[in-house]
This record gives sequence, C-alpha cells and structure tokens, in this order.
Amino acid sequence: MQLPDLRVGLLSDLAAIEQRIARSTSESARDDLLDRSEKRYRHLVENSLGLICTHDLDGIVLSVNPAAANSLGYEPCDGIGRNLRDFLSPGTRHRFDHYLSRIRERAHDSGVMRVVRKDGTERIWMYRNILYAEPGARPYVLGHAIDVTERAAAEEAVRRSHVQTLEATGRLAGRVAHAFNNLLTVIIGSSEILLADQPFDPDARAHLQAIMRAATRGATVTRQLLAVGGQQPIDRIPVDMNAIITTLEASLRRVAGPMATCTFNLEPSLPDVEGDSKQIEQVLLHLAGNAGDAIGDEGAITITTSSTISEDVRARNHPEIDQREYVWLTVRDTGAGMDARTREHVFEPYFTAKSAGFSAGLGLPVVYGIVNQLGGAIAVDSEVGQGTSFTIALRRASTIRAARSTESLQSPTEKKDRRTILLVDDEDDVRSVMKSALCQKGYTVLDAASGADAMQLLADDSGTIDMLVTDVLMPGMSGRELYEHLARRHPGLRVLYVSGYADDVFAHEQEWGTAFLPKPFSLDTLAQRVRDGLNNA
Repeated sequence: MQLPDLRVGLLSDLAAIEQRIARSTSESARDDLLDRSEKRYRHLVENSLGLICTHDLDGIVLSVNPAAANSLGYEPCDGIGRNLRDFLSPGTRHRFDHYLSRIRERAHDSGVMRVVRKDGTERIWMYRNILYAEPGARPYVLGHAIDVTERAAAEEAVRRSHVQTLEATGRLAGRVAHAFNNLLTVIIGSSEILLADQPFDPDARAHLQAIMRAATRGATVTRQLLAVGGQQPIDRIPVDMNAIITTLEASLRRVAGPMATCTFNLEPSLPDVEGDSKQIEQVLLHLAGNAGDAIGDEGAITITTSSTISEDVRARNHPEIDQREYVWLTVRDTGAGMDARTREHVFEPYFTAKSAGFSAGLGLPVVYGIVNQLGGAIAVDSEVGQGTSFTIALRRASTIRAARSTESLQSPTEKKDRRTILLVDDEDDVRSVMKSALCQKGYTVLDAASGADAMQLLADDSGTIDMLVTDVLMPGMSGRELYEHLARRHPGLRVLYVSGYADDVFAHEQEWGTAFLPKPFSLDTLAQRVRDGLNNA
C-alpha cells in the first residue's frame, strides 16, 4: 500500500493559508486606504475656501462646511436640518421653488443668490449645484459657491459710474438739442414765410428749399439727441409689445438687411408693458439695424419676447430687477461680437466703428435713452466672434388705463370771432416767427417774453383771450404755472405748449392729454394745432 504524500497536502494547506492572509491583508489595506481617502476629502472640504453644502430635494440642509457657515455668521452645526430657503434674502425667497424645479429637471443649476447673515447683512453667492442620485440612496444636491459680495460691489460701483457718465452725456445732449431746436424753429419758420410771400427766381428758391431740407435733417438729429437724454415727450400707457413686433416685421427684416435671417420668438399671452408704442418701435428698428450691421454678409437675428429670463442672465445683467415686475425683450445676432472696450462705450453718442453717415453712432444711445425714460433697463452680452445679445426689461403695465383724457381741452364750441391768442416765449426770434405765422392766419396775437410780462400785458388789456400758446420752461414762471393763473381768470381758456425738450416738469401734462408741440415745427403744423385747439377745424 502506498502512503499519501504528506508534503503535497501540507503545501496545499499553506497555499490556502497564504491566500487567506493575502486577502485579509488586501481588505485591511483597502479599508485603510478608503479611510485615509475619506479623511483627506473631509479635510479638503472642511478647510476649503469654497462654500460647500448639501441639501435634499426639499431644500433641507444636510451638511455645510466651515467656510459656508462662516460666510453666514453661523457655526456649521447651526444650519443642519434647516431649510436653505431660510438663509435667502426675503426679496428672493419666492424664486427658491423655481430653483428646486430646475434641479429636479436638469440635475444641475447655477446662478447668483442673495443670502442673509445671522447679523442681518446680506452676502452674494455665485453657485453651481449638482444633483446626485445613487441607486438605493437618498438623492441629494451638492452645492459649490463662492462669495462675490465685494466683487459685485466693485462691479456695481463701476456700473453706477458708467451710468452717471451716460446720464450726464444725455443731459448735455438734451440741452444742446433744446438750443438747436429754437434755432431750427427760426430757420424753418423764416424760410417758410419767405417761400410763401416772396417771388424768387428759381436759383434763389432752390437755395431756400435747400435750407429747409437741411433744417429738417437737423431736426431729426435733435430728436435723436432728445432721445439720448431721455427728454422726449412720451406716453405711458399699456402697450402690446408682440403686436408692435408683428406689425413691424417687414420693416425689421428690411433694416436688418437682405443677408440676415430673422426669427421671431414671441411668447403667447405676453403681459402688456407700460410704454409708448412709437418709442418702442424706435428701439426695435435701431436694434435690428445694429444687428444687421454686425452680421455683415450673412447671419441670423433672433428677436424674443418673454415674461421671464434665465436667472443667471438676470443676475449677471439686471441684478436689481424683480422678474415679476418686468417683461423681457432680447435681440440677438450671430455677428462679429464686441470686445470689452466696445461693450463699455457702446451706448455713448457717436462712439462707433461705422462710417455710414452723420447719424451713425446715435442708434444705440437712442435705445438707451428711450429704455431709461420708460423706467426700464438694458444690458449687452457680447464676445468677439460669439455674437451680441441686447436684453431689455420693460415694466409690466399694472392696470389698464383708458386712453389719454382730453377733458382739459373740452369746452363749448369756439365762435369764429374768438381768435385772440396770447403767445409767450422767452426766445425773441422764435416768438417773432410764430407771431408772424399766426397773424397771417388771421389771429389777433398778443405776445410776451415771460410769464410775468404776460400777466402785466393782460392786466393792461380788458379783452379776453381764447388760447395760450406758451413755451414750457421759461425763467421765473413756467408755462404750466402761467396757464393755471390765466385759466382762473379766463374760463374755457385753451392751451398749446411748445418746447425744445420735455423733462420731468412737463411729464405729467402728457398723461393729462394737454396739447403739446415739440420744437422744431413747421408753421403749417403750428397753425393746424392752434386751429384744432380752437375747435375751428
């Protein structure tokens, strides 16, 4: 009988023992490695300068690192179990449900949030949060943020300085336009009188007509300057922006150019905005023309209306705006884009790389002036080679107001023999031209250089006046104040205000429906407005 080889069994047992020892050692080493890795990452999180926290899909905070807690003025354990909504600025908490919805839908979200410290002060966090949903585990959101409060304050200071520069430029433009409007009124009026009354040879008449054409073009430029300065006469009534765009579609395609592909994304049932349809038309036409210049030979332009915009766009461009109070217009092109210097100066008058004519460089400043006068805001996003996007926020119309009242113009029908007009303007040449034109139409005209002179003139005259034609802003007494004084003594007195610009002193009259005629104007237009006011049409 052959005995078993004991060495073979021993070797087999030793091999099994070695395997068990190796496996045990491997598992121990792996556990040790995992333990060290966990400690390393915990150390990384706890000592990170970044703000890190986790929360569940209801917003309940699960963990928070010391940096985030310190930014809020709390201890790390103080935030655990509380809802993240509680740490948000009260004015932004209504957006938190939208944030949770975006996390569930997209598994990530980024933007800017305002948080409140324990001492009540606010900080600004820029965040990027990611949803983690592992099999068999409860989903959670890992949030990463940086505190950008100081950077935002510095950027806001720069923005305010830039806005103040633009506003100062606008005021200067308005004052210049006012002065030129008086001059143009005299040039246009005097040329009309000469052309109507004097027999000229063809060459002389051609020269006078050239003067008229140049003055008319000058009037266009001054209107643009008034828009830059936010000093245009303007209505504030509910306006359907989608209807304006639809009506203007053919014109927008034309000014964009034949090589541009125009797309219109208009939100159905868009809320009305509080504005002026003519001014909004100007905004759209200028932006479409600017986009057409930017794309050159070919490209796409997209005009979008919406009741909301993405939170990151709002936070980056309009951090001061509550989305619930505004309607949004975006005009985007796929053109060459702008560098940082161009973006910084793009709304300044005559800052332009174009050489397409005298008025080039006033388009975007006009847009800026109109938007600001309407109480809105405008921002530009652009990078070289990445196209340009202009985002405009206009206030929602809070209530539907009736068409402008004409009560102040209503009185018994005027008789043909009641045609005495009191003309008041502190510019002698302007007053002289207007008086000549009205006298030619058969009116009796009393004229004065100021409100005080007008009051004295009427004190010495026992007759009645049927209409006051007055400049709005004059030394001593404004046109409105003069009318209020005279209306008490002359019931049913009509008024026609004229002005080279409109500012806050006159803004309310536009809403009341009183008659207003901006300078410069033709004498035929003046006569027509007076005739309409006297109800002799």
